[in-house]
Amino acid sequence: MRIPNFARFQRFMQLTAFFVCGMIVGSAIYSALLNDQYNLAIISNRELIDQLDSIKKELKQKEEIHKSNVIKRIVAHIEEQQGKSPIDKITEGELKKRLRADMEIFLGRSIYSIDSDAQLARILLESKVYEDIGDKDYEVNIMTILVVDNVLQIWVEVKLHLPK
Repeated sequence: MRIPNFARFQRFMQLTAFFVCGMIVGSAIYSALLNDQYNLAIISNRELIDQLDSIKKELKQKEEIHKSNVIKRIVAHIEEQQGKSPIDKITEGELKKRLRADMEIFLGRSIYSIDSDAQLARILLESKVYEDIGDKDYEVNIMTILVVDNVLQIWVEVKLHLPK
């Protein structure tokens, strides 16, 4: 029996080895891209699930608040001290956001119990200092609390808080 000379098949073996290596590298790249796409889909799914949960909680809270004789919304009005420099819009917006966050406990409460609730709000926010708003601290004092059309409106006096 004769053994064939493998020198004749050397070029064919090189091409086959190159083709097989290309298939391995290509499948590794394809797998990496596919795993990346799965990872992005899983992250997106998690974000959407979290968003859905928060929207469901919000909807449930809105349905509970939907009763006709309860406070449904909070609006803050900021009054500045006379003769002082005016507060810029960004600072005013941040102060309103923090005030609404502090007053969220009144959402869903009966509008008929606003008298006792107003006393609670005065105690909570009497000379309260909101720190680190535009690198400054602001002191807030409640002037007036009013409920009109299921909207709790709060007028507050804001002044710059100077540490002692």
